Amino acid sequence: MISREEFWRLFRFGLVGGGATLVDLGTSIALFHTWPTISEHWVTTIAFMIAFWFSFFGHRYITFQKQGAIGKFLLVALFSLAVRNLILSGLLFAGLSGLLPVVIATLTVTVLTYLLSRIWVFA
Repeated sequence: MISREEFWRLFRFGLVGGGATLVDLGTSIALFHTWPTISEHWVTTIAFMIAFWFSFFGHRYITFQKQGAIGKFLLVALFSLAVRNLILSGLLFAGLSGLLPVVIATLTVTVLTYLLSRIWVFA
């Protein structure tokens, strides 16, 4: 059973992570609409770079309420991006295309990001 404190931390993580995901997916949608020939890998990378800052400051000030180490957070984020791109590649290879595989890959790495942030970045 998780403590009350951990429950609220997870809740705040969901809010900040949800906001960062909306920034990420909103950027992805905007990129697909303004540049229809862009590859899914470019979309996910550009969207990641924009959402990174929203995520870091949101987790610093809202989720964990600790200073955190931006270098460690960047490593976690880059690792998550690599995993996300591996998942994306698998989905593209399986025949999916467009926004759907980007959404699936993005949502899949959420748990990984929380665990690494909680244990290492904002410890």
